[in-house]
Amino acid sequence: MGAFDPKGAVLVDVDPDGAAARAGLIAGDQIVAVNGLPPTDLMDLMDRTYAGPTQLRIQRQEEILEIGLPRLEHEPLGAEFSDTLFNRVKTCRNKCVFCFMDQMPKKMRGSLYYRDDDYRLSNLHGNFITLTNVSDEEWQRIHDQHVSPLYVSVHATDEDLREELLGSTKLARMNLMDRLRTLVEWGIDFHTQIVLMPGLNDGPQLDKSIQDLLTLMPSLQTISVVPVGLTKYRAHLPMLKPVTPDLVPAILTQVEAYQQACLEEYGDPVVYLADEMYLIGGLPMPPHSHYGDYSQHENGVGMVRRFIVDFNRRKRFLPKQLPRMRVLMITGEYGGIIFPPMVEELRQRVPGLELKLSPIKNEFFGDLVRCSGLLAGRDVLAQLEREKDFLTPETLVLMPGNALKDAAVVGEGSGGMLLDDISLQSLADRFGVTIVNAGSTCQEWLQTLSDGRGLGRYTPNLEQPTPVVIQHFPEHQKAS
Repeated sequence: MGAFDPKGAVLVDVDPDGAAARAGLIAGDQIVAVNGLPPTDLMDLMDRTYAGPTQLRIQRQEEILEIGLPRLEHEPLGAEFSDTLFNRVKTCRNKCVFCFMDQMPKKMRGSLYYRDDDYRLSNLHGNFITLTNVSDEEWQRIHDQHVSPLYVSVHATDEDLREELLGSTKLARMNLMDRLRTLVEWGIDFHTQIVLMPGLNDGPQLDKSIQDLLTLMPSLQTISVVPVGLTKYRAHLPMLKPVTPDLVPAILTQVEAYQQACLEEYGDPVVYLADEMYLIGGLPMPPHSHYGDYSQHENGVGMVRRFIVDFNRRKRFLPKQLPRMRVLMITGEYGGIIFPPMVEELRQRVPGLELKLSPIKNEFFGDLVRCSGLLAGRDVLAQLEREKDFLTPETLVLMPGNALKDAAVVGEGSGGMLLDDISLQSLADRFGVTIVNAGSTCQEWLQTLSDGRGLGRYTPNLEQPTPVVIQHFPEHQKAS
């Protein structure tokens, strides 16, 4: 792990009725030490403060304070921090043959190339880790602090195949099943994922992986099967086949057999296919009851069904009448499959709402990338050119919030950026329309349609327009 970052444990908000406020902590305080030792992350801080009376060393501007904090035990601290990790994130040192980070052109925003493999982010945020980068000290901490649940990237339980998929590095040569059995012995729960690569870890290898993992019940919570993501930037990388529509029925049949057996034995499918599998195959999504507590929602498992369920719950609260609105809704190709029924229902329910769905083919990353979260500004620019006949000064253009997730700031006047650093302000100025960040949830989307504000609003500045800057991002060259 990296050295302690003194900017890490900074309080950004303090509940006036919470334990932190009673102890005298205020927003802006930096916790330098807990009982004499610098806290490494939020889990570490919570573990120490729950254990007994705690002495905190606080830096408040230029002043160092010693503050006593009583034992919390059944009470939360009542404070929010600028981050959940207070030192450096542990990065991945594998060379996975399917790694999406390797399929990016050069010189894009640095955050797009960042590979974490940190067990703390796995527990705190549901990030998937390989377990190959966990040190003996960290492994002991997982035991001592009962760090549960974890999210583990499996891909294959066959040792030789997993080593190949992880890049045949020294780190990859580990016995994954032994590590997972240790977690079972410690009573630590875990979710798993298998990124499916046709011809490599599908078919009999997929059977073996699922069967091996199911021996780890009940600590094993879920297994997700996710299609490999491939961009057009794969020059000099291993040849991989995509999951194509003709392959999906056999994959579905294979997984459904395990789902049915698990339902009968455990009352839960346990094994789930990512939404993208159904979208690739042109198949309907499973019902709401299939997904239980949606524990792999952020991994794209049940995300579509949950959005539809949320829409059906919220649609009756929409205004019966709106001032006439002309709205162009930008989305990816998958959005062009998911949204039409909802858009049609909105048209019928809300008189005055003129809503046009505008799915975009991803030319920047390639036609195998169809989600809205990877839309590039240049593709949005080209789509708005094609939609010019629909655009008027009164048109509101809705941008999916997940396409802006890597922007440094989001909000009015911030110049929120798309992945290739084309700003929404420059697009608003170019076409003379208002562009809004419509968010990523159903609630945010419907609220944007109701009030037109969104999470960030960019109105055209025709007197001093921001130019649209299209940068060149070169491909990686083969290493010598």
